[in-house]
Amino acid sequence: MKAWMLDEPGKPLALRDQPVPRPRRGAVLLRMEAVPLLSYTRAYLEGKLPYAFPPGPFSPGTNGIARIEAVGEGVFAFRQGQRVAVHPYWRADEGVAEPEQALIGLTGISAGSASMLADFPHGTLRELAEFPASMLVALDGLDALPSTRLAALGKFSVPFGGLRRGGLAAGETVVVNGASGYFGSAAVLAALALGASRVVALGRRAQALAPLAELGRGRVKSVVLTGDGARDVGAIREAAGGGADLAFDMVGHATDAEATLAALRSLRRNGRLVLMGSMETPLPIPYGEMLINNWALIGNFMYTRADYLALVALVASGQLSLDGVDIAAYAFSQLETAIDRAGSAQGLQCTVVSNEGDRAWG
Repeated sequence: MKAWMLDEPGKPLALRDQPVPRPRRGAVLLRMEAVPLLSYTRAYLEGKLPYAFPPGPFSPGTNGIARIEAVGEGVFAFRQGQRVAVHPYWRADEGVAEPEQALIGLTGISAGSASMLADFPHGTLRELAEFPASMLVALDGLDALPSTRLAALGKFSVPFGGLRRGGLAAGETVVVNGASGYFGSAAVLAALALGASRVVALGRRAQALAPLAELGRGRVKSVVLTGDGARDVGAIREAAGGGADLAFDMVGHATDAEATLAALRSLRRNGRLVLMGSMETPLPIPYGEMLINNWALIGNFMYTRADYLALVALVASGQLSLDGVDIAAYAFSQLETAIDRAGSAQGLQCTVVSNEGDRAWG
């Protein structure tokens, strides 16, 4: 089989022939059909991000859509030929207070991640990929959707987990900070699917926010941030109809805290702020304001298995449409071109490499 391999950060990716693995106990072998690319894939491959890499050479790649090629012993629910989504967030299924965790095909997270990534170093950018069965979500009933479209599930999974952790209830008003970004744009659509009565989309580029307002059909209001804290808070509260119940922060690599604080101060009393971005500066929490307003501050990493199942159920029921995502699809052999395209993507755009074509591997 063919696989994209990275010998070490900073070295070029190489498309190589690799032996076909046999799935171990508790694992499955997947024939990859479509893989979405993160916007920062290029920076990751060049070693510019502070990530703990799997031992090389390895195949990068996080999420994907696949068919099960074979199942290992001890796998009970999945079957050969079944269509599944695969995701990278692996938590050891052990009865301890803080189980080890890792993002397969990307990075270690906890102190014991290295041994996990040594067991399963390879991600989804390969023709056949072996993953623990616990990393799969069944896609039964979604055969009408092409794999390139279903690959957008990876774009929704992270913000969906944060919105559920924030306890978003039907009828509430939600503020999404970073709505023009890769995950933030998906958060707007996910909040609508979960029943938000109004979503206030925050960003610094009006052009990137416009498609969200259009898809929202009156339930999405956009606010272009100015950097003036008091002015931005006023604009957000006005768009929210007096204040929000939940604020969701998904800004990537923010160098100042003003937008996040504006989202916080747009909350009604008893509101919640969920943090899932990657701020590069301290967040000065207003102690007295937090106290008097009964605000809750929630840090959330990734999603749970229940979150992903709920996400797929919303898509299967038609309550969440993936059609609003602008998919740019490339063959697996065009990976380098696709990585460049992913780096320039904005908002609801999503770059996918696909193995659905007959000559996708070159």
